[in-house]
Amino acid sequence: MRMRSILAAILCGGLLGPAWGREAPPEAAANTLTPAADGRKISFRFGGKDNGEFLLEGRPFQIRAGEMHPQRIPKEYWRHRIRAARAMGLNTISFYTFWNDFEQPGGNFDFKTGSRDIAGFLRICREEGMWALFRPGPYVCGEWDFGGLPAYLLKEGDAPLRTTKNKVFMRAQTRYLEAIARVVEPFLCKNGGPVLMTQIENEYGSYNGEPEREYVEWLHRWWKKRGFGPFYTSDGSSPGHLRYTLPGAAVGLDPGENDGHWAAARKANPGVPVFSSETYPGWLRHWGEGDWAASPGILRTVRWFMDTGRSFSLYVFHGGTSFGKTAGANAAGEKYQPDLTSYDYGAPLDESGKTTPEYHQLRAVIQDGLPDGVALPDPPSPVETMELPAFTPEREAGLWELLPAPAAGKTAEPPWFESFGQNQGLAVYSASAPAGPEARLEFEHVHDYALVYLDGKRVGTLDRRRAERSLTLPARSGPARLDVVVDAMGHINFHADMERDRKGLFGKAALGGRKLGGWTVRPLALDAVPRLPRAAKAGRRGGGALFRARLTLGAPKDTFLDMSRYIRGYVWVNGRCLGRYWNVGPQLRLYCPAPFLREGGNEITVLDLEMDEAQPIRGMRDRNREAGNAEAENLNNDW
Repeated sequence: MRMRSILAAILCGGLLGPAWGREAPPEAAANTLTPAADGRKISFRFGGKDNGEFLLEGRPFQIRAGEMHPQRIPKEYWRHRIRAARAMGLNTISFYTFWNDFEQPGGNFDFKTGSRDIAGFLRICREEGMWALFRPGPYVCGEWDFGGLPAYLLKEGDAPLRTTKNKVFMRAQTRYLEAIARVVEPFLCKNGGPVLMTQIENEYGSYNGEPEREYVEWLHRWWKKRGFGPFYTSDGSSPGHLRYTLPGAAVGLDPGENDGHWAAARKANPGVPVFSSETYPGWLRHWGEGDWAASPGILRTVRWFMDTGRSFSLYVFHGGTSFGKTAGANAAGEKYQPDLTSYDYGAPLDESGKTTPEYHQLRAVIQDGLPDGVALPDPPSPVETMELPAFTPEREAGLWELLPAPAAGKTAEPPWFESFGQNQGLAVYSASAPAGPEARLEFEHVHDYALVYLDGKRVGTLDRRRAERSLTLPARSGPARLDVVVDAMGHINFHADMERDRKGLFGKAALGGRKLGGWTVRPLALDAVPRLPRAAKAGRRGGGALFRARLTLGAPKDTFLDMSRYIRGYVWVNGRCLGRYWNVGPQLRLYCPAPFLREGGNEITVLDLEMDEAQPIRGMRDRNREAGNAEAENLNNDW
């Protein structure tokens, strides 16, 4: 989660300090040294007045970074996105790594398949003359499911995270740290690579759980023993946020856009450089909110950085996509806020890699702040896009036909997903509702969206975004079958609320004030395209279905699949999950990059949780946009 409350205060008043009082000499922007293609070792350290400057090969250096996450971008497009960053005037790529994407069932780590190839990403950074800031977490936030932590940490229920007090967590994170360190260590600048600094944890001052200084100090010691460094932390600018800064580690501010923020950082941790580790050109979006937009004031902020020679990182320069089930969520008290599949973010480079008007405006501001004679390269040509004429898939099976046998015997209370080893996806909870008059069905927890059926007829929905946990069941003349289809969305990725964010129905269940037990569960993890079980029987119609289309294409190009005629569900293209769609908006189109498609035959699979009959789908050249009203019809999505 980013420090948006701080950003709002900056934008509304007390905005930017004067252009004097430079944090680094103006010549910092003139240091155009880049990583050497031959792997020459480079010195990066802190120095200068009060040890407050970044020095590259002994000369002042202004970090002009842009955040992008290789795990959100098709590997085939990494070089294009990095070149676009350099062409805008940036010299560094800042990136998170997501632990729960690397760790595979069984505990092995995959750092080679597709977008998990972090070594390949860093090689391209070096080849393209870009430095890097390494942000390994283990917790990263990033609007990613569970902030990058593996959901199995919730298997046993509430547990403190990000603390030395939880030995299970500490053992698990140490295994991850050892694995990711082996991948990145050869790419430290002292070893001839592009990595200038490593971030220690992430926004620890915002956690509000059981934070302890010993935890961040443990991480700091751990990384130093393995030869990493220099280091930085990343936090908001208030004294409370900055209480976990570390001696000798630079202070990254979120966002750090005025002199007051810099002064607070120097007071909290003197004798180290300060920079804006997250400056926001845009902001994240949740389902049911308004459209993506650039942040007001971003041009003025970056101009101030350039005028004063201060280092900064744009969060994000290019957001990419939370493919599959990787999107996270926020929470504000009872209000659950699941993130979109798109991580467009209103960034200068949009979800499909197109430059925006803000990209060119920022490029001009940065160019103006560079010394005379330092010319920026031209932006790379945009990736080609295509339209697909409307096509209608065929209905292959009803949702009920896809369900496996119950996972275990009956339980007194419905169990959470993580207890049976599932992260997100679907599960159908079933029990017998006794005969009786109309009565209130109540659950202690509904995480996150449930469709409730009585004897095969849908009687309502429960939406965690609205804190809905109960509905009225009609009268029953005899025992009736109760089925609750639960669709789990992203785990909360910010604040200590994440420690309690288990998925599914769990806790107490009651009907008419009396405990309702005898629950069975049929899980459908959606880790791959659903397939009909061997013993599947024709299920009842109504209540969702699986649809499949086969398309023959020429040379594939990027496209956006328009799902606006469907309600809620998931899409796979040639077996790869594009992510979740939902007609509450604002996102109505799912980004489908060309590398997911094939010349010749292609298979597109849709699982809609509410529709029983197929509807048309089309491919568009761009994402949809709308007016910002969650209830408004999409303004450019007419068929």
